[in-house]
Amino acid sequence: MRSHSWKIALCGVMGAVSVAIMLLGAVIPVAMFIAPALASVLVMLVCAECGRRLAWTEYAAVSLLSVLFVPDREVTLVFVFLGYYPLVKPRFDRLRPRLVRGVCKALYFNGSVLALYALLYSLFFPGQLASELAGAGLALAAASLLIGNAAFLLLDQALVNLLQLYCRVWQPRLHRMLGHS
Repeated sequence: MRSHSWKIALCGVMGAVSVAIMLLGAVIPVAMFIAPALASVLVMLVCAECGRRLAWTEYAAVSLLSVLFVPDREVTLVFVFLGYYPLVKPRFDRLRPRLVRGVCKALYFNGSVLALYALLYSLFFPGQLASELAGAGLALAAASLLIGNAAFLLLDQALVNLLQLYCRVWQPRLHRMLGHS
């Protein structure tokens, strides 16, 4: 019972920290895309510590709380559409060969981003999408998507490195500090 309550408490704390990070993403303009990425790292740590089931629960709770309390819809929806990536990443990483894995990850990211912005524009700016994408808007959108893909590749590798760092350095310290075996 102690182990189960410890996991639930950890999920609650990580979820609260994730929502706080999401709120900061709404307040600090440069953190608009950094905040959802950091919150998804916490989802990954919950998965490593407590298992996939509780990690999915935390993701759902943070998504719901973000929708309710984070004023910036873009920050919230980036997390809702992409915040679960650390939970599906192991499935992508099992794909062989490497080219297939890369193409699948790119399709996941680009499909999620395009669905996200289609939803945003249809909800908040109905009818404006075609006029905004005409001319320079299309080039800017393509450049933004290209930069987003580069950031996603960096996040993908950062998740691997952060999980290794957590398992080797921070997890043993956390367990010793909390008296958890």
